[in-house]
Amino acid sequence: MQIREIVEKINSLKGDLTYWEALLHEVQNDCQHDYVKVDYYKTCLKCQKTESLYY
Repeated sequence: MQIREIVEKINSLKGDLTYWEALLHEVQNDCQHDYVKVDYYKTCLKCQKTESLYY
């Protein structure tokens, strides 16, 4: 592979990652969360959103 091809592939993957992160954020915002508490955090069973618990 040439350097140019590698850079193009990296940029393509960055675009894909941005899309998937935005989609994940949208799904997690629309979710009616059903959390399970584990030690210092809780995780939603439906969308896998994790939140820290502070004591």
